[in-house]
Amino acid sequence: MRQRLHIDNVVFELTEACNQCCRFCYNHWRDGLAPLPAPDPSLARRTLRKLLSQVRVGTVSFSGGEPMLLRNVHDLALQARFKGSHVNVLTNGTLLTSDAIDNFNSLGVGAIQIPILSAEAAVHEYLTQLPGSWQKATAALERVASVMPRGAFAVLVITKVNAPGIPETLDLIRSLGVSRVMVNRFNLGGMGLKYAEELVLDLITLRRAFADVDAFGAAHPDMRFVSGVCTPACLLDPSAYPHVQFTWCSTDFNRRPVALNYRGEVRFCNHSPYAIGNIYDRPLGEILSDPAAIARYSAVPDRCKDCALLQRCNGGCRAASEQVFGTFSEADPLLSLENR
Repeated sequence: MRQRLHIDNVVFELTEACNQCCRFCYNHWRDGLAPLPAPDPSLARRTLRKLLSQVRVGTVSFSGGEPMLLRNVHDLALQARFKGSHVNVLTNGTLLTSDAIDNFNSLGVGAIQIPILSAEAAVHEYLTQLPGSWQKATAALERVASVMPRGAFAVLVITKVNAPGIPETLDLIRSLGVSRVMVNRFNLGGMGLKYAEELVLDLITLRRAFADVDAFGAAHPDMRFVSGVCTPACLLDPSAYPHVQFTWCSTDFNRRPVALNYRGEVRFCNHSPYAIGNIYDRPLGEILSDPAAIARYSAVPDRCKDCALLQRCNGGCRAASEQVFGTFSEADPLLSLENR
């Protein structure tokens, strides 16, 4: 019997719908104007089944939109677990009830990620544009930490708005019993393009923000911090922040997470707006080995070709370049900070 292809990580977007309208949202379909389609639980279930029939997936990360809008989200988690996949859930936390957390825990879900954007409700809710979201998100994350402590992850999206309060925000996160934090600098795309002027960090503020995170990590060695948005190393030198683990995106499809939405469309990542194929038309393995797709994501930005750091950061987040410039061959838009 022919062995199925193995994929380490698939970010499965269960829906485009969301009950929040975050100013920093990078989802390419989100502009705050166009109506979003309602969740389609049946199609999401069929697409997940299709995926798992084509490949073995190490980890399925349920995302969106807001995955908790799907009434069958626990059934989907069970379906993935039954096929041997680890499961993570990326949610804003506002719809995450205690029963839902207990169900995820009983299914062996490995991690639940919830954004906590500030120690101040007003700042958090300014960014999410949903009144009451701060209390619900913090309560949900605290509950996750009590039930599955190793699986509780806070996500801090750092913008110009909330950067001054980073130490207090991290104090709050720690008080909730959470020891793992993903610290992502604001990345252009989606709704974030509309609010770029007020959210994009200048270079001094960007470095100071990560210095604050690093100082907190030094003072609290039980905490773990990961920067999940690849940032040009020429702007943000990882060696200056030893208590933060920095990650970068490979352009090799065998070494990176890929994004798949509930309609079967495959993308380079969940930040990219460009579909390279659909698993209802071709198996995922064929899509990822297509020479045209490989060529598209093998381009090297002109400004980075002679850089000694290229192999480390690969020009930063070039899926953001796809949204901003319409091409993957340009370096991260954040590099414009050099002139600010």
